[in-house]
Amino acid sequence: MPEFADKIRLIVDRLAQRGFVVEITQGLRSFVEQDALYAQGRTRKGPKVTSAKGGQSLHNYGLAADFALMIGGKYVWPDPHPVWNAIGEEARRVGLEAGAFWKRPDKPHVEWPNVGWRELFSWHKQGGLENVWRRVVR
Repeated sequence: MPEFADKIRLIVDRLAQRGFVVEITQGLRSFVEQDALYAQGRTRKGPKVTSAKGGQSLHNYGLAADFALMIGGKYVWPDPHPVWNAIGEEARRVGLEAGAFWKRPDKPHVEWPNVGWRELFSWHKQGGLENVWRRVVR
């Protein structure tokens, strides 16, 4: 969604001004890609990385992004690290929700606020991503 992408770019720029170089590692994902991630650590090898099946993640609607810190040209996710709170602070400043502040933190994650996957799923069934984005931006 263009409005979401603009906000993410603003976060990246503001983080750079604070001395953090970050990259987006995940944005829009298909339902099939989401199901593959969900299978990881369950029916496929690897650690569990999500509790959301296809259609249950805001990534599936272009309304979520995951960040990584760049150090030495490589993606890294050191924890603890001040970048995660900085991402959360900047996300709040532009009106997005930050996973860094959730009860079960997902520190690299930022998403569109105040919308649930069930509502998004219904809108998607009715008219695809364009319908979702039109309704979210009302």
